[in-house]
Amino acid sequence: MIKPTSIRKTKSTSSSSSSKKTFLSILLASSIASTSAADLQQISNRQNRHRDLSSKHVLGERDAAAVPGGFKIVGDSGVSAQMMFLGTETTVYILDKAENNSMLVTQADGLTRPAWGTTYDLGTNQATPMAVQSNTFCAAGLPIANGSWVVFGGNQPVTYEGAATKDVPNSNPYLDTDGGAAIRLLNPCDDGNCVWQEGGDALTMSGKRWYPSVETLGDGSLIVLGGDNNGGYVSTLAQNNPTYEYWPKQSSGAIHMDFLNYTVPVNLFPLTYLLPGGKLFMQAAYKTILYDMNTRTEIPLQDMPYAVRVYPASAATAMLALTPANNYTVSLLFCGGSNAPFEKSSDGGANFNVTAIPADDSCVRISPEDANPKYEDDDDMLEGRSMGNFIWLPDGTLWMGNGVNMGTAGYGDEKWSIGQSYGQQPLYQPAIYNPNAPKGSRWSRDGLGESTQERMYHSTAILLPDSSILISGSNPNKDVTFSQWSTSYEVEQWYPLWYNQERPAPTTKWPTSLTYGGDSWDLKYTPKNSTSDPSNAKVVVIRTGFSTHAINFGQRYLELETSYTKDSETGEVTLHVSQMPPNANIFQPGPAMIFLTVDGVASQGKLITIGSGQIEKQPILKASVLPASSTTSSKVESSSSDSKSSNSSSSSSSSSAQQNNAAKSSASAGLKLPSSITILLGLLTLGGSTLLL
Repeated sequence: MIKPTSIRKTKSTSSSSSSKKTFLSILLASSIASTSAADLQQISNRQNRHRDLSSKHVLGERDAAAVPGGFKIVGDSGVSAQMMFLGTETTVYILDKAENNSMLVTQADGLTRPAWGTTYDLGTNQATPMAVQSNTFCAAGLPIANGSWVVFGGNQPVTYEGAATKDVPNSNPYLDTDGGAAIRLLNPCDDGNCVWQEGGDALTMSGKRWYPSVETLGDGSLIVLGGDNNGGYVSTLAQNNPTYEYWPKQSSGAIHMDFLNYTVPVNLFPLTYLLPGGKLFMQAAYKTILYDMNTRTEIPLQDMPYAVRVYPASAATAMLALTPANNYTVSLLFCGGSNAPFEKSSDGGANFNVTAIPADDSCVRISPEDANPKYEDDDDMLEGRSMGNFIWLPDGTLWMGNGVNMGTAGYGDEKWSIGQSYGQQPLYQPAIYNPNAPKGSRWSRDGLGESTQERMYHSTAILLPDSSILISGSNPNKDVTFSQWSTSYEVEQWYPLWYNQERPAPTTKWPTSLTYGGDSWDLKYTPKNSTSDPSNAKVVVIRTGFSTHAINFGQRYLELETSYTKDSETGEVTLHVSQMPPNANIFQPGPAMIFLTVDGVASQGKLITIGSGQIEKQPILKASVLPASSTTSSKVESSSSDSKSSNSSSSSSSSSAQQNNAAKSSASAGLKLPSSITILLGLLTLGGSTLLL
């Protein structure tokens, strides 16, 4: 790996009952167990304390005691939240690696073992264990078109302290199986009856993938890229898996990609985004490409300046808002990471004191479909940050939280600093990035409080329907530990500055789904503030993504085109709202939340379906032209037969822009699929709860 020669800009520093009992006895008496009775009591005390806290309010609905801009511990995750996603409006799903969590789960065979999966009920703030058989350590996932979630890859089976079971004979206390090639399927539910489905050819990849990336395609299927066989701190040519594949599985199997070879050793979780034109944007090490899936060709772009952004440097990354104003043009933002000498590293460790290297504070953005795409400097962050996490808020700003100021992701036994963590100096205060603010003033932390919790390696964050952010995880350790920096089970909620303000409340129902193009629809509301300008109202669609390793796979923010009719007498506003832009690559099929924001304050979000709800070439309809915005009067005035009432309507805005302009409306909706895909799709009972194996 060769660093680019770009010069850094100058800036100032800133089974049975008996078998069950036997297994538990072996587990607790094992001489290699790392968790003592005192530790278990500490875990129990902590969980009881958090349950008491969590019983005081309901997540997912507004918390009247919330402090805007601040954090609040609200519950216990049961297992450390290395991965997290919103499955329904009231249920969050959490996954951890196979490790010695105190929460236990009983398998179908009656054996009980530590859990590494839970559901988290946003109504009760209670975590319930879920049985996951394979080791999900450093997996990745996303939903498909029908709303099912699919999680790919992981690590080999391990025992205490993260040691591979193959290296410790007759020791598998976690009863975990190899997760490297595993695929896990879940149809989210609120009644606790949904389960993770695993095993069989349809749910097994072509090879092992530890730290893979996943992206949704325009037909609602998934592409899975890269990863390691068993791996470690960085990839090596011996461990690297330089291929990608599709799911549902296609006859093509694993397809080689040169990019995933020449970016060794820093190409784990390669940053991948589907673009409106159908190509993939990919970034790893310092290299950037566009990838044509149909022709299997790579188009090199400019090298990434200043720092490595992928794991383990772990910059915060986001696709900027897709709006009518920018014609749904994709721009990508990268902030932080590290310029550490990763070429010295191996799968065995960093091989240098990584904890002594400050995290990078630069931000750059790129518009990959421009005629001559180049990285452009954006405002530097308020401090250097590795493992920072970008989360879209409905008001169009990005929350940046979690992470460290020194070092990177990962852990080891070198004892360069405190504990096993390769990251040090945790950052407790978030910041807000406003992409629409003038350059030089995009970052702010005015009014923002500090968390009491470290959110270091293996932390997660997702947006909730009430516009708060759910934050959990942090475990830069080989196994559960309560030594600094300890395994975290605390669940926090962070509240935006406007959280306690009066929320807009639509008086008409939200649609349950949106199509690509098609007839517009109306949404009515009456603002409490009579001076509210309806031109400041917008309807936005947000996919919260699959959160892990400072990445929210699949996260996107899209503003729908709107115009309005305002009743000057009642103050009621009717928003005329478009469907999705007529190109499924812009915002792919599947579940997403929809919000109304008025004067920068968001309504309660609603989970809806984008597209047809099936994996298929999405129907593309002609976009309707919205009526011009206007103000009218509903007042009925009596008049004589020879006197006509005056017209009280006045047009107040120019016609809105049509969605079906530019070449994007005619772009192909993702990969050209073979006709045999219909057979593969028979594996799924779309909209149901069963995968036929």
